[in-house]
Amino acid sequence: MEKNWEKNLSVYINRTISPDGRDTFESTQALSERMFEFASVKKGNKVMDLGCGWGKSLQPFVPHFLSALGTDTSQENIAQAKDAYKHYDNVSFQCGNIQNLELSAESVDLIISSLVLHQVEWNEQERLFEAVKQVLKADGEMVMADEIILFNPDASPKKFNEVYRYLLEHTTPKGMYENHIKPYLQEGHVYTWQDMKENTPPEYWFHSIEDLKTTLRKVHLKLVDIQEITPFFGLLKIKHQ
Repeated sequence: MEKNWEKNLSVYINRTISPDGRDTFESTQALSERMFEFASVKKGNKVMDLGCGWGKSLQPFVPHFLSALGTDTSQENIAQAKDAYKHYDNVSFQCGNIQNLELSAESVDLIISSLVLHQVEWNEQERLFEAVKQVLKADGEMVMADEIILFNPDASPKKFNEVYRYLLEHTTPKGMYENHIKPYLQEGHVYTWQDMKENTPPEYWFHSIEDLKTTLRKVHLKLVDIQEITPFFGLLKIKHQ
């Protein structure tokens, strides 16, 4: 099972060091192209990449929109993205998070986001999606590729145990995993959703698709489509309610 997950993910995600020096993951060209194919909105006035990094995910979208905007909280990422697109008159970048940027209401046809949501603190995600709702046109949509538990973890404890152990090993910084997590994992124990919540600080919890649906409902958005790549990673399509 794990070998299949790793094989599938290797097509779409690379582990790398970001321009600002962080051990992180980046989307591949294959993931960007799959996001474009998954999107229902494939052309329009504006596409926005939320948490654009150094701009790789925008590449398949830029030729089909009159303008493209990338946003990121890292000055180093924005500088590299600007350099990558310096010959494109229709592409611009802003540093900051979407909650605090001054963006026109209902001005964006399509928002894309790759490997970003799982890095946003859970208590900030409602504000993020409220901002998404404000800038997204009435017939627009958001397409995300991200880490999220795509099944009911309470109903499938053995499956969650496999996913949980895999994510701890493969997404936690190596030093932290080897020194502070691996020595305490009990062989043969089935770690449940409740175990995670009882023994892990909330900022390190993994979240489920039902958690996301609850957050979206609060801001009058809805999840309309899911394309699973692994049980904990896939493409999500979001629209206005």
